[in-house]
Amino acid sequence: MKLKVKKVNYETGNTKDVVLNIKDAQELGQKAGERIYIRNKESKSIESEFWVAIIQIDYSNSIVESGEIGIFLDILKEKKNLKDGTIISVKPADPPDSFRFIQKKIKGKKLNSEEINNFISDAVSGSLSRIDLAAFITGVQINGMDNEEMTSLTLAEVRSGDIFYFGMDVYDKHSTGGVPGNKVSLIIVPIVAAAGLTIPKSSTRAITSPSGTADSMEVLAPVTFKSDELKEIVSKEKACIIWGGALDIAPADNILIEIERPLHMDPIGLMIPSILTKKLSMGVKKLVLDIPVGEGTKFQTPDKGKQFAYLFKEIAANVGIEAECALTLAHQPIGHAIGPALEAKEALTLLRDYSAGPNSLIEKSTDLAGMLLEMAGKAQKGSGQVLAKEILRSGKAYEKMKSIIEIQGGSSEIKPADIEVGPYLKEFFATKEGYIVEVKNTIINQMAKALGCPNSKSSGVEIIKKQGARLKKGDLICRVYSHSQSKLKKAEKIYNASGGPVTLGGMVMEKI
Repeated sequence: MKLKVKKVNYETGNTKDVVLNIKDAQELGQKAGERIYIRNKESKSIESEFWVAIIQIDYSNSIVESGEIGIFLDILKEKKNLKDGTIISVKPADPPDSFRFIQKKIKGKKLNSEEINNFISDAVSGSLSRIDLAAFITGVQINGMDNEEMTSLTLAEVRSGDIFYFGMDVYDKHSTGGVPGNKVSLIIVPIVAAAGLTIPKSSTRAITSPSGTADSMEVLAPVTFKSDELKEIVSKEKACIIWGGALDIAPADNILIEIERPLHMDPIGLMIPSILTKKLSMGVKKLVLDIPVGEGTKFQTPDKGKQFAYLFKEIAANVGIEAECALTLAHQPIGHAIGPALEAKEALTLLRDYSAGPNSLIEKSTDLAGMLLEMAGKAQKGSGQVLAKEILRSGKAYEKMKSIIEIQGGSSEIKPADIEVGPYLKEFFATKEGYIVEVKNTIINQMAKALGCPNSKSSGVEIIKKQGARLKKGDLICRVYSHSQSKLKKAEKIYNASGGPVTLGGMVMEKI
């Protein structure tokens, strides 16, 4: 069948989707989500001439008429020879071999390395639909993956994109997440780099939290760079804090993550390969993994966190990464600031003045940085945190951070006072006396998102006092900032409905 290209002025995020009129779909014998084989004779490259697309169907004739094929902007950007009015040939395409491997995993059977390689290849090429990928993720969620499968998946995902080489000894730190205000990477990276180690920190933007490392760093300097720019930055400073999404590293992993989000699934069998894939792609050889444990995290108990740590270390060793894991407390925020600008401000304040604290940020940052310093032989076992604190206290970490900010295009002279926070402010006060017996991370996250985080850099929550502190009636509990008065009111509603992010109590825990 020959069809005429019609541009559809939308991006779908999936560069293989096309739209057929219901009449043409019926003539081809195809249903929504099935595949068609496309040939564009006007293309000058084999890759653009022959490709497989996933069809969506227009039942109303409002997008394409019979004889037309709707091509989204994503594909038009990728296929340079494809334009409005181009005549292309289409015919039904059989499911790829990896379709059978997905069914195999759903049935609880083990996949070998060749089957995993084929699956990843088809996922990246676009031969698998979102439904196919969701089925695979669900199969892993239910049946898991063993060590061999996770090792093969990691290596296959790495091969799907670019791999950087920054030398023989490259270090990094990663967190499994779940703690608001966890801005420790902004402290760890300059400490480790100031000690002479190479640490190219590639981070994500926030998905479910109020701020990711890249979101907070972007307040201080640009974080989006091309491959050649990244190489220059790391060659000069031995460090960076960037957003990995702009690089062509591990596209297969990114494809799976995009399906995991709406499914609210993050199975261990995919989580471990995902972490290790990104690290291998950045040339990392030694890694410290922060595993927050407690309510609201992926690991509710220390035992579950410990089981994950041993498994992670084994898979990491299989792919050539030496990993150490730290189970960390997750019962309340790290520091007092939650939200991109507030977190950048708090981190910069500490880097400039050790005595400014906060203590939780100092302790966690230097503990994890100390583990990396010990792995590198810069400090003896058990004394890494002492060295990390000295580097932070001396101002060496701050000087290194200034250099990183400058080479990434920011102002090295930026001060905490220069960082703008939302113009709309609301303060909340204690209505009774008591000790803070609980800080609810879930409520803090809900309020921060209602305020506009992470998209609004200037929005966020500032917790004044935390667990164990005594409050008198009328004492300030927290401040919230937003760029929008309406969003500020939404956060206020959440506060009032939940009773706020802190729970007060006396010495009596419970009355029976």
